[in-house]
Amino acid sequence: MPKRKKWLIRERTAENERRAEEIQKASGLENALARILVARGYDTPEKAAVFLSKSSELMYNPFLMKDMEEGVRRTLSAIRNGEKITVYGDYDVDGVSAVSVLYLYLREAGADVGYYIPNRCTEGYGMNIPAIDMIISDGTKLIITVDTGITASEEAEYIKSKGADLIVTDHHGCHGVLPDAVAVINPKREDDEYPFKELAGVGVVFKFITALEFLIQEERLFGGGGGLDINERMSRMTACENCNFLEKVCEGYLDLVTLGTISDVMTLTDENRLICWYGLSMIEKKPRPGLTALMDMADGMKSRKYPKKRKISVAYISFTVSPRINAAGRVSDAQAGVRLLITEDKKEAEETAKLLCELNLQRQSEENRITAEATEIAEREDVFGRDPVMVLSGENWNHGVIGIVASRLTDRYGVPCILISVENGIGKGSGRSIKGINISEALAACDDLLERYGGHELAAGLTLKEEKIREFRERICAYVAKVTEGQKPETGISIDTEVTLDEVTEKLAEEMSLLEPCGVGNPEPVFLMKNVPVLSVEPMGEGRHTRLTVGSALDPKTALVFGLSPKETDICEGDTVDMVFRVQLNEFRGVRNEQLILSDVRIHNDSEYFAAEMKLLSDFESGEAENIPGERILPGREDFAAVYRSVCDISPEGETVSLYRLYRKSNGISDKEIGAAKIKTALMIFADVGLVRCEELPYEGYSGTQVYRIKPVRVEGKVNLYGTPRYKKLKSKLGGERGSADDLRDTAG
Repeated sequence: MPKRKKWLIRERTAENERRAEEIQKASGLENALARILVARGYDTPEKAAVFLSKSSELMYNPFLMKDMEEGVRRTLSAIRNGEKITVYGDYDVDGVSAVSVLYLYLREAGADVGYYIPNRCTEGYGMNIPAIDMIISDGTKLIITVDTGITASEEAEYIKSKGADLIVTDHHGCHGVLPDAVAVINPKREDDEYPFKELAGVGVVFKFITALEFLIQEERLFGGGGGLDINERMSRMTACENCNFLEKVCEGYLDLVTLGTISDVMTLTDENRLICWYGLSMIEKKPRPGLTALMDMADGMKSRKYPKKRKISVAYISFTVSPRINAAGRVSDAQAGVRLLITEDKKEAEETAKLLCELNLQRQSEENRITAEATEIAEREDVFGRDPVMVLSGENWNHGVIGIVASRLTDRYGVPCILISVENGIGKGSGRSIKGINISEALAACDDLLERYGGHELAAGLTLKEEKIREFRERICAYVAKVTEGQKPETGISIDTEVTLDEVTEKLAEEMSLLEPCGVGNPEPVFLMKNVPVLSVEPMGEGRHTRLTVGSALDPKTALVFGLSPKETDICEGDTVDMVFRVQLNEFRGVRNEQLILSDVRIHNDSEYFAAEMKLLSDFESGEAENIPGERILPGREDFAAVYRSVCDISPEGETVSLYRLYRKSNGISDKEIGAAKIKTALMIFADVGLVRCEELPYEGYSGTQVYRIKPVRVEGKVNLYGTPRYKKLKSKLGGERGSADDLRDTAG
């Protein structure tokens, strides 16, 4: 049963309501969507229209990036002189797609080009001297890094000493001295004036090939720059009817740029939003052979008699495509991912896709094992309750998987997590963070303890010696405690607006597509709806998920809860709930309707009742409350029987159970109402006499009530529930006639 999440609801003001009405009148949009646009800063009809049409986004001039012209001119020289070029990339999807884009473009431009991606497990992140030796001995005169290289100062010097040249293209944070290279192209350079800093590694490559194609076409059309500055040259080119440098690279590569941008969880605003808008359409309409094969295999298309039309979305890329390409770099060789993306051969595509799906299954197995081991360490040492950053280490954890596990633990415990795999005295770690804590800056504060490190605000990697792990843990915890002033950053579910049942319509579901592509920086809208009747609760997906039918019999709506069984949702038919959800348009056999995808769901207002009951019991036990009727606290014979039957029905083999669920079940069995305080008392007495094993867990269920791990225990003969110290103590506090009407006597369990 999951922990409850805090609901962070945007405030609705009279001014915002007025602005939403203006947008609604001007555009014809549903008022709920208009409120979302206002809350996100598009608070006039003009701003809203520009955002929805995507006409505000631009493809910026690539030459605004520092060193861009030097880099592309050296590359063009290598192409024309027949010099061997090697693209050196990273092993994640961003790196793999960046390698693929640059390799394909250079090959088409006539270059003698190859590519190299280090092995995550044996070589680690970034450039390394043995790999450079091998590349240069193979005849390479120019190495171009993609999605890596910004910290490769030592390797840059070595490349120069060997008589080769280096161009760095990267998007990671710049720490220390930049590499001494022909060009260091990175929008995050302090001296860089490029207007958008959040490009993925493959996004930087996209700008690089755009600039290279510009030079090639400029020379063909005008014989070169002709002494003009870059702005004049760009204006001249865009005005030329025979110039299509931007269209060519967009039509040729935006699908792969989109793949890497989404997979690296980059913000989907500004230039990235435009890239992904077109790129997703390309993948949906005409995917490359490798992507077609991978998606067909992942979706089980080969086994379907009537294949379903595939909708390519940010979520589909993130949860279906990316993990399978990533799996190669995590547990094997990332070059399989490049082969998938660059091949034109259908058979090779299918064979490579099959390999990647098999590697993904292996990755999942490793991930589950390490998650279990790391969780056991965290809970045994009470790390998540003590430290502002979870730093966990283990022997020989797979380097390619620990980042995913760190992400899992960060989500579960709400604090940054760094997992370190130790092998032969060296620890290689991967960390994930939460909003409000920049993990890259936190590592920079500990740089004297680290051999190397790098990353983003929310994700980073590091290498350090095993003997320094303890000091590193203390130092980074102290840094985060100081930055946050000892306060845990507020995390939870951000809610855009509250809606009524009548506002959730098919039209609203259709209009959600206007905000796409949604992701970081432009999240899919999240709605809150309160006091909604639950008409039915059904399992789906072999019981792993739950389908709720909510609303009224005249206008029922389907609400889906993924990853939670009906029992785990803590919801029963006949309940009234508050729901946090996203709205999607569902199409099935020609029928279209709105569908709610729940992020969270709670019992409406009942949490206040249960809180009052628990306070009543606590106050009574501590002696702070007086004159409480016995029937509010002490169970009688029928109460005990109903609660025990409920425990056996709900948790026959032992599992997590909320007090709310026990309350609902017990009151369904009993002829008279049994209060929550009385049910908890009965449960504690059962534990006292050994009828159940009961452990209260340190979080609440979706209902907002306490959660227990309960298992009934078979006991021979009768047990004296009324003779327990707990019962006698409560009875004595009540005194005389205020006690239970039952005599003290044996009762069957």
